[in-house]
Amino acid sequence: MTDESQKPNRNGSGLFDSARWYDLGVNWEARLGREVPVLCDVFGPPGKLGLLDAACGTGRHVASMADAGYRVTGLDMSADMLAATRTHMADHDVEAPLIQAAFADIPADVGPFDGVFCLGNSLAATGSAAEAERSVAALASVLAPGGRLFVQILNFEKLRVERPRARGPRVRTEDRIEYISTRVFSFCGDAVEVISVTHWRDPSGADPAAAGWRHHATAGSLYAISAAQITQWCESAGMKIDATYGSYAREPFDVGTSGDLIVLATRPTST
Repeated sequence: MTDESQKPNRNGSGLFDSARWYDLGVNWEARLGREVPVLCDVFGPPGKLGLLDAACGTGRHVASMADAGYRVTGLDMSADMLAATRTHMADHDVEAPLIQAAFADIPADVGPFDGVFCLGNSLAATGSAAEAERSVAALASVLAPGGRLFVQILNFEKLRVERPRARGPRVRTEDRIEYISTRVFSFCGDAVEVISVTHWRDPSGADPAAAGWRHHATAGSLYAISAAQITQWCESAGMKIDATYGSYAREPFDVGTSGDLIVLATRPTST
């Protein structure tokens, strides 16, 4: 089986370095079908200040939320991801401002926004408690009074005690080739090493010994944010916690059973 591995970069999360392999590791039809209706419900009718997609990745949510009538700004530190975002926006015939920056380095003239959303473990990819806390404060600072913050990460407290610690498979079909991706998690204190492996079969059969199968492996590191930490960071940033959910079905978060941790918070209209 051919190995096409990628090592993590110095910024901590090689999982998000390549737009192509990130996209191939996600079933976007299923994910957007699950997440976009919840975002539209949480943020309500499109407001005049718009939304910020913090860590917009390849722009699937930017395009989908724009299709739903929202003004959306995309933020990502990766030029490769933002290039893919431009492609997806063009495919949807939508336009949106794009900013290349880390969460904690959002330019002072950005915002305010009616809402900010940060999905898919992007906050955990900041790599440390200090950087994640700075990031929450920065995201809160670009909200208008009454604006809402929506953050989704894995429930790392449950994942830590699982055996084996794996997620998937995710299945994506592109150009009639089926890509099958799994992720395996390994904890060292509060650092979480993540190995993502995508398998596919080469239709040319160029490698008979492997029956045409190939794989691409990517490694990265996340910081295992707890529910107590993220709620404290939101409150320290002046936010009011509205709810903590265990999935996009929006059942109450349970540290022992929930697969995800979703935090919804509002910037008060007065102090």
